[in-house]
Amino acid sequence: MRWSPALVLLLTLPALAAQPTKRPSDADRGKELWGRHCASCHGATNHGDGPATAALVVPVPDLAGKVVADKPTADVVLNGKGTMPGFEASFDREDAKRVLQHMASAHAPAPEPAPPAPAPEAEAPAEEGPGPG
Repeated sequence: MRWSPALVLLLTLPALAAQPTKRPSDADRGKELWGRHCASCHGATNHGDGPATAALVVPVPDLAGKVVADKPTADVVLNGKGTMPGFEASFDREDAKRVLQHMASAHAPAPEPAPPAPAPEAEAPAEEGPGPG
């Protein structure tokens, strides 16, 4: 049996229409993976207070402001460390870096406010000496 090109197109069109038309940005991909795999333990702001921690025996460390997207930290995401499982089955190295970049940027602690600038010294009024008599 020979398939006509029109029939092939007709059969594959629904599958093609279901495909995303745009690849997500690295930031969007990192945020999506973080929400799916990390937030339940690390919490919304990386303080180790996610909803899954209620069932854990070992506390999750507070990582707020401490995450860097480097190779050793990506290795922890991929291979696990201590009681943290590895996500090598879910992430490749680039996805691990995307997740870490999201954690480092979106959940960094707010910068401390700058100390107030000293108030300018007011000029003291000139002292008047004894006037002419």
